[in-house]
Amino acid sequence: MSTIKENIKQQFNAGSMAIKLIMVNVGFFVVSLLVSIFIKLGMPSFEISNYYGASSSFSELIFKPWTVVTYMFAHSLSGIGHLFWNMVMLYFAGTYFVNKLGNKKLLSLYLAGGFAGFLLFTIGYNFLPAFTMLSDGILIGASASVTAIMVVIGVMFPNDEIRLMFIPQPIKLLYIVGFFILLDIIKLQGSIGLEGANQGGWLSHLGGAIFGFVYATRIKDGKNILRRFEAFLDNLFSLNFSKTVVKRKPKLKVKRGGKQKATSTDAPNKTNKENINAILSKVKNSGYESLTRKEKDLLFSQSKK
Repeated sequence: MSTIKENIKQQFNAGSMAIKLIMVNVGFFVVSLLVSIFIKLGMPSFEISNYYGASSSFSELIFKPWTVVTYMFAHSLSGIGHLFWNMVMLYFAGTYFVNKLGNKKLLSLYLAGGFAGFLLFTIGYNFLPAFTMLSDGILIGASASVTAIMVVIGVMFPNDEIRLMFIPQPIKLLYIVGFFILLDIIKLQGSIGLEGANQGGWLSHLGGAIFGFVYATRIKDGKNILRRFEAFLDNLFSLNFSKTVVKRKPKLKVKRGGKQKATSTDAPNKTNKENINAILSKVKNSGYESLTRKEKDLLFSQSKK
């Protein structure tokens, strides 16, 4: 058991932010499943989603404010499909995002996109006639967050081409993202006014998409609207993705004229060390793809030492 725990911890620490988010989602699912089974053995009517799902009712939400965050890491326990497809999309979109824009931006976007999805969901159920006629809804799932991530990479890198299975020609990222957004709109239209349909979920997807579009357009203009939120998360979780441990070589003493003078073998490498730290900082903030060829070669040569 301890070996499994250590392996999971090692994978979590070594993984990118996309992998970390996936592991948190899967872990939340497994723990929720086990707790639900244990309690339902004595209380068959118990529904655990009431404690981590975000309700559209203000009267319930005020007593469960944590659900605004927990909902975006929770998934339906009635099957594996809800979790599986969200994690597949998070893996591909999140990994692409990290390679282009870095780890720290992914966490802030995931949370902000999820909140935007919840906000549109709540507005719909409380102020739009087609939704107010329905029973209160419970929102769970990472879909709004994932949609925000997809829209950002689609807007910022629209002409990047992706190869998909069973399709011989590569497709531009903009078309792939556009297809998924169009699919959400079609599903929303078909579910409006139907009791028990997933219209709240499709509405939250659009909330995440809208935020992702605004975020991406501002980034392209050179302004990061989540800059302060990123700094807050950085301080909260002590996220140091580019942190490296550099072992200093021992100082050598050389006799000169009967006296010992201390010299350091670190001196010739001082400039090189500073360059590596600057490159790692650039990867942290802007992603690996932002490096020049010279910077990539220097980083590669150091990694072999």
